[in-house]
Amino acid sequence: MRAARWPNYATVVVVVAGCSSQPAVPRGSVTACYQFAVDAIQRHVTVTTVPAACQGLSQLEVNVAVDRALQAAAAGVRGKACQRQLIGRDSPYLAYLIHAVPAPGQPAVAAPQSGPPSRAALSLAALAAWLVTVGLGVSMMARWITGTRRHGAQLGRGRGPVLNFTHFGLALTGLLSWISYLATGVTGLAWAACGLLLPVAGLGMTLIFLAPARSPVTTAGTARPGDDPPVRRPPAFVVAAHVIAASITILLAVLAAIGSG
Repeated sequence: MRAARWPNYATVVVVVAGCSSQPAVPRGSVTACYQFAVDAIQRHVTVTTVPAACQGLSQLEVNVAVDRALQAAAAGVRGKACQRQLIGRDSPYLAYLIHAVPAPGQPAVAAPQSGPPSRAALSLAALAAWLVTVGLGVSMMARWITGTRRHGAQLGRGRGPVLNFTHFGLALTGLLSWISYLATGVTGLAWAACGLLLPVAGLGMTLIFLAPARSPVTTAGTARPGDDPPVRRPPAFVVAAHVIAASITILLAVLAAIGSG
């Protein structure tokens, strides 16, 4: 009788051993993770590890559970603004569980994309172009003053001196306004500098296309009263460089001003 019972005991041992060798793997659920998050908010406990209630879930499922817990904690507060404030206060408790979820088919880390030039870059580029334009203008004005004195003419007579000094004064005022804008960030100064560029450009075109190369002279070879001093035009390449630099300055300054608001 006893010998017949041994196979039964062996079968039981094998079955028990087989069951004990494959323990059940615990897996959380969205509901359990949600309840854990609610409890953490109520107890004001900062989560630093992934709890068993949230293990085995995807990051999207964890985020959903955390969001539900935050919304539930703020459900009894009236007003959307107060609810957002309460959610912002409770979010640090569950910040460890929240991570960004990439869109399907997209890499986790997106490659940086080159965007348009920043406002600061445009502003500095406009300043550089403005300085080049003023430098070329100063060289042409110095040539004009030197040539006028060489011919013994007075700087204050005729239309040329008025146009030249007005053009130079407005250009310098616009440059100082732009530098003040860069130093203070006041948008009004940027638009004021851009506004001064319009009369500066108009006067520059007048000096280039309307001013004569030499003033009319009498038959005796002397200038008539009221005529402009007999001064030559600056070299053509200097004038062309000045016009190009001025055009670039206007374009960059307007773009920077638009970007500043």
